[in-house]
Amino acid sequence: MALFDPNGSSALYPRCPFNAITGLDCPGCGITRALHALASGDVVRALDHNLLFILALPVIAWLLVRWAVRGIGRTFPGPEPRWRPWMTVAAVVLLGSFWVVRNLPGLDWLAATAG
Repeated sequence: MALFDPNGSSALYPRCPFNAITGLDCPGCGITRALHALASGDVVRALDHNLLFILALPVIAWLLVRWAVRGIGRTFPGPEPRWRPWMTVAAVVLLGSFWVVRNLPGLDWLAATAG
């Protein structure tokens, strides 16, 4: 569990610049609070803070482990993943869609709720 709770320590965890200017959430808003909730064992609250990031964590973890294993000179089992141009387009569309949808009225459950 983290030493400081990002839900109440605003001096240690500054506000998102995009959110401060517009009042809207960017795709990264809520990641710190989501990681804190996850470290505290509260998966539902973590999902509430940033659904996309929590759903992407298994892929991020797999990529980090693969990178670390290769970094020490070992081989990682399985096929070598290749980044394709369509993957960049898909990532931009996914992030952009999440950015827009989480700020739509009536979809408050996707917002990076505080507290």
